[in-house]
Amino acid sequence: MGAGHEHGDVKALPESRLLIAFALTGSFMVIEFIGGYLTESLALISDAMHMMTDAFALLLALIAIHAGRKAADLFRTYGYARFEILAAAMNALILMAVAFYILYEAYQRLSSPPDIQSMGMLVVAIAGLIINFISMKMLTSAKDESLNVKGGLS
Repeated sequence: MGAGHEHGDVKALPESRLLIAFALTGSFMVIEFIGGYLTESLALISDAMHMMTDAFALLLALIAIHAGRKAADLFRTYGYARFEILAAAMNALILMAVAFYILYEAYQRLSSPPDIQSMGMLVVAIAGLIINFISMKMLTSAKDESLNVKGGLS
């Protein structure tokens, strides 16, 4: 029934690469949040929250792959491939919520700025940069095939 409706091959995405990138990003998100809390660095906390949205986008891409494998039926002539668009919209809403939280927290810190432990913050930030670079390299080839992979690379 949905044979004439091809809108990107969600099944061809590199599922193993997505899984590894999700594990790396999700694991380091926790480390970065703890590092941000311990060093009192809003930059690390905000980057941890950004990594949370990246991990969520990668998780949604994995779910979209599995949902997209279901065959089309009478009510879903495109199959379940539209799930990816809904997942990308959800990720955008979460990213906006994170941005508003960071703005609020930054405003609060204007009145009483904490003493930031810059060396600890720098170590965690460099490690985060390396993790992001590894994930980006693994997923760059699939960014044009999936909105959620593209969201995870942002």
